[in-house]
Amino acid sequence: MKKIVLLLLFFSLAYGQNLFAQKRTVSGVVTGADDHKPLPGVSITVKGLNQGAVTKADGSFDIVIRNGKYLLFSFIGYETQEVEIDGLKQFNIALKPAGNNLNEVQIIGSRNANRTKLNSASAVDVIDVKPLLESAPQVSVTQILQYISPSFHSVNGSNAGDAGSALSLAQLRGLGPDQVLVLINGKRRHKSANVNYGGLGNGSTGYDLNSIPTGSIDRIEILRDGAAAQYGSDAIAGVINIVLKKKTDDLVVSTSGSTRRRGDGAVTRTNANYGVGLGDNGGFINATAEYATQAIALPAGKADAGLYNGPIYGGGANTRGYDAIYTKAIDDAILASRGIDRHYFDQRGGGANAGQDALLFFNAGLPLNKTTDIYAFGGISSRNSQFTAVYRLPGWTSRNNNFIYPDGFLPAMENNIVDASIAVGIKGKIGEWNVDLSNTYGKNSFSNRVDNSLNASLGLKSPTSFDAGRYSAGQNTTGLDFNRYFDKLLKGLNVAFGVQNRVESFQIIAGEEASYSKADQRTIVDVDTTTGGIPYLSNAGVTSLNGLAAGSQIHLGFRPENAVNVSRSVTAGYADLELNITKEWLISGAGRAEYFSDFGNVFTWKAATRYSFARWLNIRGSANTGFRAPDLAQSYYTSISTTFQQGKGVDILTASNQSAAARALGIPKLSPEKSKGYALGLTSAPGSNVELTVDAYLIDINNRVGNTGNFTSSDTNLPADVKTLFQQTGAAQANFFYNEFSTRTKGIEFTGSYKVLLDKGNINFLFGGNFEKNEVTKVNTPKGLEKYTNVILSPAERARVTTNIPAQKVNLQGIYSVDKFTFLARTVYFGKVTTASQLSAADPLNPVYFYQNLKPIWVTDLSVGYKFNPKLQGTVGINNVFNVLGDYTDPSIAGLRNPTVVGIQNGSAGIQPFIKLSAHL
Repeated sequence: MKKIVLLLLFFSLAYGQNLFAQKRTVSGVVTGADDHKPLPGVSITVKGLNQGAVTKADGSFDIVIRNGKYLLFSFIGYETQEVEIDGLKQFNIALKPAGNNLNEVQIIGSRNANRTKLNSASAVDVIDVKPLLESAPQVSVTQILQYISPSFHSVNGSNAGDAGSALSLAQLRGLGPDQVLVLINGKRRHKSANVNYGGLGNGSTGYDLNSIPTGSIDRIEILRDGAAAQYGSDAIAGVINIVLKKKTDDLVVSTSGSTRRRGDGAVTRTNANYGVGLGDNGGFINATAEYATQAIALPAGKADAGLYNGPIYGGGANTRGYDAIYTKAIDDAILASRGIDRHYFDQRGGGANAGQDALLFFNAGLPLNKTTDIYAFGGISSRNSQFTAVYRLPGWTSRNNNFIYPDGFLPAMENNIVDASIAVGIKGKIGEWNVDLSNTYGKNSFSNRVDNSLNASLGLKSPTSFDAGRYSAGQNTTGLDFNRYFDKLLKGLNVAFGVQNRVESFQIIAGEEASYSKADQRTIVDVDTTTGGIPYLSNAGVTSLNGLAAGSQIHLGFRPENAVNVSRSVTAGYADLELNITKEWLISGAGRAEYFSDFGNVFTWKAATRYSFARWLNIRGSANTGFRAPDLAQSYYTSISTTFQQGKGVDILTASNQSAAARALGIPKLSPEKSKGYALGLTSAPGSNVELTVDAYLIDINNRVGNTGNFTSSDTNLPADVKTLFQQTGAAQANFFYNEFSTRTKGIEFTGSYKVLLDKGNINFLFGGNFEKNEVTKVNTPKGLEKYTNVILSPAERARVTTNIPAQKVNLQGIYSVDKFTFLARTVYFGKVTTASQLSAADPLNPVYFYQNLKPIWVTDLSVGYKFNPKLQGTVGINNVFNVLGDYTDPSIAGLRNPTVVGIQNGSAGIQPFIKLSAHL
């Protein structure tokens, strides 16, 4: 409650100035110079002062003027016009259509260049990142969106382990990271090669948005509606379009730094953006370089969070408590003799891998003549991220060798992520048709190195550093798009159609033998006799001699039989129509046919409508079908990682869906997910500088792909192929990719903004909320596995798709600018969540789980910016000013360590002061 009171006080003080302000109002009408029709939605601002208004449905506007000399009129698809005020009170403005395609701005969800977020038939957010980069504490793409968009969810590291901890996957409306599509400048982005392990979006692939430098971004558009018929596979929950900067002749250098409460986890990010004009007709090339660092972080919260309390040097450490034979006093004496204490064995904080990022991006365009342009954009990034897991204690005899590590070791997984992309295209006119021919290529690669580790089964022969292998995913998309606007047909018809060919690839390269081998395995032989009574030796399988852990600790390398190099092609054609039947009534429809070389044909469609009842009220609705083909990684990926159940390490195999073991269990090959979505909402601009939207939605998805629960090696009822898999890998449990369940998602979301023009300065209010419910409607149990229903969809997996993401989220933000100061106050409400953690798999058919309910939290940010001169601005502030951490893990699942902050709602690291500096050189 104190956070809300603080914000209300902030808003009241700022708004109170308006009560006594002297003001004058100017008004007018804006029309198109080509057809002289009114233009609704035109942005009018006082140059240099951020005071502004938007034209109404009839093109009229009123704007309060307190100072300033010029008005700027800007609208998508038209040239910006600057007009001197000079004491005038009435303006009649005619905007000229943009002279070339480089000036076009297209709102995602529509291929009509004159569509805005308020008159769109689907819900769209348009986020200007510039004020957020200057004033907000968040510096990465995913965290900026997490704290500004109510339906967007992402936490640092996705609460995942291993390579997944290097990524912050994006989710919309509580659905999976692989059920949202990402575009750059309207072109399809390639996905990450990684399959998320544990945490949010378990078993899914997603987009590495943080490989895009924030300094290169002009704005971000979020289409909160199914759009597979318009943009293709994956666009079930919505589409995120990142629009790159085009600005020239302005070198912008910015840097930021933050730290946690105890001085740990320092984050720095520095970028430089500069654009150069090409030719005399609006050509440009804009480039951004960015470098970021993340220091080692301690567990958030209490100083003793995660502290280990059990035996350290005694046998069975980390698997049992003290007893009468091996007491705590013995450990204390050994620790004292070695000059260390229990904090020597501390874990690191989650969601904050130590790392370095180097990013480079560009955006370019060049007019060839008045109607034809060539364009290109893309970038390359190299990111290093170090993930560390649970400390291998010296007495953990199955996983440590005391001759190599007398005090145990903290294994580290070094992930090197290289991301490269390039898009080139030419767009122009053929007759009256706009034509766009493009090719977009992208590749994402992970190299896994394990350091400060060992292969316990190799004994003293074990290396301490391992090449655990590499994997990559690539995508090449060629598209040819046409669109044309027919202004004489009723009140205007926009026709768009096109074809597309996409080739996707996935590759795994095996690691070195020591990274995966179980060196203590020996062949077992039986003595048998022929029908003639002649004895002979037969192979009876393999057994482990000493039971020591296989492979490189923390993450086992890829085995040669895991190596794959596969690809598929996708051919698609679409048509998209948008018709203004009257000035008030818009209808649109889209259809898309796609052929996947591995899944065959699919057809998706979308229909939408919007009706304007009055200047201040639009009603909109849509219905769509969606489609998501399983990613190649989900079909072919195999790995072994160590997880902890009640603090005890368990090696878990994620097995390929293509494996003999999957077929032996009765798990079929993956098939596409299919969806149906419905939305109904309204938009309103009830007054100058006020925007409101409310949308309700319903999404049904059939046969979603995920990881099954874990089958255990102790289960004697498993098929021989599965038992062999356990013997070869040394894993204790295994899961498989499978179309295991169907879901229903329903909810309501609202957004709003209000710009208040004050006597001195102005204040921008933003607010939004999303209230959703996800439920499993069906579990697909393979024939013969009816007894394994709780394993096919485990309680942990059910929780991940229904209750691990806050079902309620509310954003409140105000930015107050006055003179040289800018003040930001923001609070975000993250609703309660429920987690499910496995306690025991003693009964393989009915594993035991512990459910923990995490209370809602409010996270509040404050900052103050000061403009030293027109070219230099500094900002200081505090992220999470009230140090809200959320609940700690329940002692029932903490094992022998003290409870730690769960952090699943917002990835909270507690209070974090920060500083930013931005200069225009």
